[in-house]
This record gives sequence, C-alpha cells and structure tokens, in this order.
Amino acid sequence: MTRAPDVTEDSVRTTSQDLDYQAIFSALTAPKLVMSSELMVLDANDAILRTVDEPASAIVGRHYLDVFPLHTEEGAGAAEVVASLDRVRATGRLEMIGPHRYDLRDADGRWTERWWITTNVPVTDATGAVSVIVHRAEDVTDIVRAYGPVRAGGATAPSPSVLDRVLSVGSTVRRYTAALVRERRAALELQDSILTPPPDPPGLRIDVRYRPAVPEVHVGGDWYDAFVQPDGHTAVVVGDVTGHDVSAAARMGHLRGVVRSVGYCTGAGPASVLDAAESTASGLGLDALATAVVARIGPGAEGEPRSLTWASAGHLPPVVRRADGSARLLEAQSDPLLGLGLGGDRSDHADTLAPGDTLLLYTDGLVERRDRPLRESLHELPGRVAALGDIAPGRLLDALLTELVPAGTRDDVALLAVRVDR
Repeated sequence: MTRAPDVTEDSVRTTSQDLDYQAIFSALTAPKLVMSSELMVLDANDAILRTVDEPASAIVGRHYLDVFPLHTEEGAGAAEVVASLDRVRATGRLEMIGPHRYDLRDADGRWTERWWITTNVPVTDATGAVSVIVHRAEDVTDIVRAYGPVRAGGATAPSPSVLDRVLSVGSTVRRYTAALVRERRAALELQDSILTPPPDPPGLRIDVRYRPAVPEVHVGGDWYDAFVQPDGHTAVVVGDVTGHDVSAAARMGHLRGVVRSVGYCTGAGPASVLDAAESTASGLGLDALATAVVARIGPGAEGEPRSLTWASAGHLPPVVRRADGSARLLEAQSDPLLGLGLGGDRSDHADTLAPGDTLLLYTDGLVERRDRPLRESLHELPGRVAALGDIAPGRLLDALLTELVPAGTRDDVALLAVRVDR
C-alpha cells in the first residue's frame, strides 16, 4: 500500500502560495465578473467572455451598464440586476435574484431571449465597507426552451412548469440565506447582551473589543469579562468556546457566567477559578470545550506597582507592554482546556504591572492565519504592540484590529486591555 505523503503547515503554506488564482478564476464554468463598488468591471472569467462573445479588453475597465445596457424590448433588461448590486453595496449582504430575463445580441446583432439566476457576493475591506462585488450568472435558458415558451400579455415568458422548477431553486436558496442571516443576527444580539461593559476600578483603565467574523453566518464563542472581587482585586478574562454558530454563542454565555460567578464569590486566584469553573460546568451538565485565560490584578497605592497573577487553560499567552515601550509575551506552560475532564491542578503565574504598563488579552482570531504558523504570528505580536507606542488601551485595540485582522476573516476576535494609570 502506498503511504500518503505527510502534510505539514509549511507544505500547506507553500501549496497555497503556489496556486494561480487568476487561472482558477478564468477556468470557472459559470460566468463571473469582479466589479468595484462603483460597478466598474475589474476582471471577467472566460465563461462570461464566451457568453457575450467579447474579448476581455471590451469589458474590463468599463461600467457594468456599458457592458450590459438596459434593454426594454418585451420587458427584458438589467434594471433588476443593477438594483440588486446597489442593495449589496449598501448592506454588505449576499443576494440572489432570479429567474429574470436579460436578452443578448447574437452574431447578426439581433436580441435573443435569455433567462438567468444571478448571485451578487460582497467583498469587504478592513473597515467593513464593500470594496468589491463578485457577480455570478447562471444561464437557465435551456430549461425554458426545453419546456417551451408561452405568450403572456404579448411578451414571451417561460411556461408555468419551467418557472416552478427555476423558482424553486431561487426560492430555496433565498430562504436558506435568510435563515442563516437570522441565525447570525440572533447570535450577535445574544453576544451583545452577554458581553457587558467593563468596570472602572481605581487606578486602572480597562477597554474591550469584540469583532465578529465577516461571513454572514460565522459567529463564534469568543468572550471577554472584567469584574472586581470583594477583596479589591480586579479579575479580567478572555475565552473562546469551540464552534461558530448560535449554539456556540449560547454555550459561551453559560460558561462566561460560571467563570464570573465563581471568580466573584470565591475571590480565588486565576488557577483556582478555572478549576472550580470547570468542575461547576461539568456538574451542571454544561458541555463546553473552551480555552480561557484569567488574570488577577491587585489593588495598590497610586504610583505603586500592582501584583499580577494569571493562569491559562490552553489559551494563547498574554502580552504586557511596559511603560518604557518594550513588550513581551507572558509565556508559561499552558494547562488543559476547559471541558476536557482532566481534573484541576492548574498553575498560577506571577508578575507585576507598574504604572504605565498595559496587559493585553486576546483570542486566536487576532493572530491565527492559514498561510503562516501560529508560533510565528505570536512572536511578532509583542513587536506590533510596542510599535504602536504609548496610546490609550481603546486606541491600542482598534489599531491592532485594523492592522492584524484582514478583511473576510473567518474567526471572531475578542480583545481586552488593562493599563495601570501613571
């Protein structure tokens, strides 16, 4: 038996870098256009060039309506498509329309009847604005011709049986898309209600950010939290429940509540909080596999260093930026994830935060990318933080999101930064 070759991160990255995406786009069988937000054609694949019988030079660089002008003979035209493109550009949401009629000219310059199902897919930039629209057309004219046209009010239209078949496809996709959008909206509303604003403890400035993934249905279980324990210590938490749906968001809400309740009521250190939270969640039947990091910052007099204790359950290491501008990872042996059932005995790790120091907690969406090893991204993170200079925690988090999280990311990101006042 032939042994399959080993697949490593380096080999996957090399393969990805070697792919000729222009050749792939050209080879796609369905007609496709890539347009700017102003509906200028940026690229066209071979299928659409064959459909309109034009070279790329006659399409690329022109406005969509110059390539496909409105044609009102017998009710045909591109108005419905343009209206859809305008909605996609405004809302940033994928839209499918059809079946609709748009005729094309034949070799003799005569209009020939054509029927289409069209999908318009937005591509957003780092700010969330739609920068590019991918326009896909599915020709269903053969279905219409197979069943024969009928005359309706003087205009040619597909027979009811044809429309039933084609409409059923469009209706099913639209219902599916609408259901996914509703699911995502529900998850985001759930997360917004759970991720409460941080407290304002004396001498500390805490800021938080949560950015959902860009795709319409991709919602995860990332969370942040901050609260003051009865003895005056401030606890900060960032965690990530596995999964990317409403169920993951719900499990996140339950687990966050358990960690918060245990941390407040016991007043314990981070490792004990994680152990007790895992035991409590298991006893309550909460099935949630998650990574989490808990940090505990001691109270202190103005201008004095604060004690810092943290523990990790399989989570990425925090970053501390010192008042002198240097930054480093707080690396230590990571203990097991929450929910594995391996028992307690997680370890606390100690350090200090001096006035002007900033502690950064984050989820893997900030640094994990398919095209590079995670360890490489982690080693670069302190340098990125240091390069941003002495800025407020909120501005630091915004800058990191802008610089490190690309458009179209497929993972949520939760961030928390706490700075000791000078």
